[in-house]
Amino acid sequence: MNARFGHAAYQQGQVSSADPLRIIVLLYEGAIRFIGQAQARWEDPAARGTALGRAHRIISELLASLDHERGGEIATNLDSLYHFALDEITRANLEANPRGLSGVLNVLRELLDGWSTIEAEAREKGLTQR
Repeated sequence: MNARFGHAAYQQGQVSSADPLRIIVLLYEGAIRFIGQAQARWEDPAARGTALGRAHRIISELLASLDHERGGEIATNLDSLYHFALDEITRANLEANPRGLSGVLNVLRELLDGWSTIEAEAREKGLTQR
């Protein structure tokens, strides 16, 4: 088994056995990581496009998972933030201009902090496990 396959299998196992709060945190971490990869390799259009595409897919999944009926105003606000992020990622890729990605990263990092806090509090109360 090569290292790349082993890492992918480990990640798959981590996600498939994780509780929903952990999955949300992992998704934010992944989107942030992929945007960082795109920024680091900006001059390579293929690498940039692949990384931004992955971030876009993650945020699209977060958007699709929103429950507006149960989530109310929070779901509405997240919907707006996710659409902002998707628009900026698309614009950055199409225009080959990373300008808007810093705003996306700021939003994602804030959301990650919030979800990480929720996850930690749930773990302390015994409602979830890491």
